[in-house]
Amino acid sequence: MDDPSKSPVARPALPALVAEDLGTAEKVRAFLARLLPPSRDAKANPVSALLPWVCDRLPSEHSRRAYARDLAAFVRHMEDRGVNPLDVTGDDLRVYKAALLAAGHTPATVARVLSVLRGTYQQFGKKGLVDWDRVRDIQAVESPRVEKNTTPALSQREAIQLLHAPDQATLKGLRDHALLFVFFKTACRCSAIANALVGHIERTDTDYYLMVREKGGKKQRKALLEAAPAVLAYLDAGGIRDDLEGPLFRAIAKDRKTLLRRALPRTTIWKIVKAYARSVGIDVDRIGGRGVGVHALRKTALTNALENGAPIEKVQQLAGHLDIRTTQLYYKPSPRDSEDAARHIQIR
Repeated sequence: MDDPSKSPVARPALPALVAEDLGTAEKVRAFLARLLPPSRDAKANPVSALLPWVCDRLPSEHSRRAYARDLAAFVRHMEDRGVNPLDVTGDDLRVYKAALLAAGHTPATVARVLSVLRGTYQQFGKKGLVDWDRVRDIQAVESPRVEKNTTPALSQREAIQLLHAPDQATLKGLRDHALLFVFFKTACRCSAIANALVGHIERTDTDYYLMVREKGGKKQRKALLEAAPAVLAYLDAGGIRDDLEGPLFRAIAKDRKTLLRRALPRTTIWKIVKAYARSVGIDVDRIGGRGVGVHALRKTALTNALENGAPIEKVQQLAGHLDIRTTQLYYKPSPRDSEDAARHIQIR
């Protein structure tokens, strides 16, 4: 087996391969065709083996880009070692895993990469490009142990401070206040909010809702509740309430008074959250967690709902978790839980 120390792996830097649009099946096909060598068997094609799986499993372009970066980095690493990607063995993957860890990648990142590669070679096996003995060997490569749900939640005091940090006398402040409020009330993931349109806001006789597309392409109807007035104030200040096909949260022009018809990218939203958190004295790089960012707002909302008595089944629905065990990770036991549970026992 190769010495992992002799195969350093830098963080992926593949603009020529993954900076392109991967929004359509044809563009995904073109990317895979440039990346993967042709099969020696004319009847089998690695691109055709992966294309349906990638497009079905990864409906969002962001997820496709992440997959593309991970796969491209691995293929280039194998090529540097003189290994055809279709000849990869479980030992090759173990060497790559060790090299990633030695290069300073986190266990969570390495686990994600291995998941991508195991899935890729399973598809190759199904199409006869890789024999099943090798596929099973690749599947047997274990991911590093990852502590789940390490993102810190904010305290109620911190959440209130963060929510009111933006200067609501300005257009930017109105936008950012509405943005933070929507995160706290809907517990949405960043991509769902970044991709929302003005027309996704729905009104009933009494309430406002936001239709979003969450992880896996799942559509959800989120109640805006107390966030609704903040959202409407922002839309009216920006003059975009009737632009139903335009993005909901937008970039602002250099004059600081005009909204551009361009959605805020995820990276900008992350920077907005961190900047306001720092401005109110929140440590965004908390030791022992993944740091305070957009996902911390989601965790804060879900944890707050559970702590205030919301049934876990309803919090599961709010979170959009398929498995209630994922929602249970947000529950923090308290010393009174045992006593409270005992009070519900009706045996006399």
